[in-house]
Amino acid sequence: MLSKKVAFLILVLMTFSTKAQGEIESINKTILEYIEGTANGEPDRVKNAFQPNFQLFLISADTLRIIDGKQYIANIEKGKKYNRIGRVVSIDYENNAASAKVEVFFPETNRLATDYLLLLKTTEGWKILHKVINVTIKNEDDLNALPIENEIQNIEKTIHHYFEGTAHSKDDRIKIAFWKDLNLYSVKEGKINVLPGEKYLEYFTKGKNFNRIGKILNIDLEKDAALVKLEIKMPDRNRIAIDYMLLLKINDSWKVIHKSFTDKSF
Repeated sequence: MLSKKVAFLILVLMTFSTKAQGEIESINKTILEYIEGTANGEPDRVKNAFQPNFQLFLISADTLRIIDGKQYIANIEKGKKYNRIGRVVSIDYENNAASAKVEVFFPETNRLATDYLLLLKTTEGWKILHKVINVTIKNEDDLNALPIENEIQNIEKTIHHYFEGTAHSKDDRIKIAFWKDLNLYSVKEGKINVLPGEKYLEYFTKGKNFNRIGKILNIDLEKDAALVKLEIKMPDRNRIAIDYMLLLKINDSWKVIHKSFTDKSF
């Protein structure tokens, strides 16, 4: 017979697992609103999946291209079927923040788009903040691409500029890591809170050190787009921050385009 302590632990684990599965299903439902809405000509479903001011980011001819979300939705013709086959590759979440990887295949052009998404959970449910896109020709061998190990190392260098810059108030290093118009996103009182990157930099007064211990938890990379998950321990505040970051390779330099974050105690 199980002891009361063991039985209680099993119950806690089962409850946690059920809750986690429920959140994954909710995130997946939001993403399917986007995937199915774009494929079936249902702009209202796509609009419901994203936060109102979302944008799409991709690299074209080594230049950052930004697509306005409202225009993106306006271009979806209601009732028109689009030959695009989407699938959710992965979902990761912590508390009220999440990231996802989606693949969309276009059979007519043999192109495969990889979307990296940031999401936050508001009182209205999970919403996609922004997405970065990498587009390739399916099964194409890109002989000019650097080995993936090299690109991972270059992404790690960008992230370490962020780690060191925020720990030691070196805003020049933070600026190396961040795209100039980056925003930071979190949930406050059930709503999406936006912190402009320039305002964030003001927190790091020169000469002041912060007890922040950064760790890269995961890097997912597709050519010139990437999704990174980080952990920032702050022992003085008994706090762990989880960052989800979208990155793009702009003129041979990896830049953090946007980040969302949440936190928990330890």
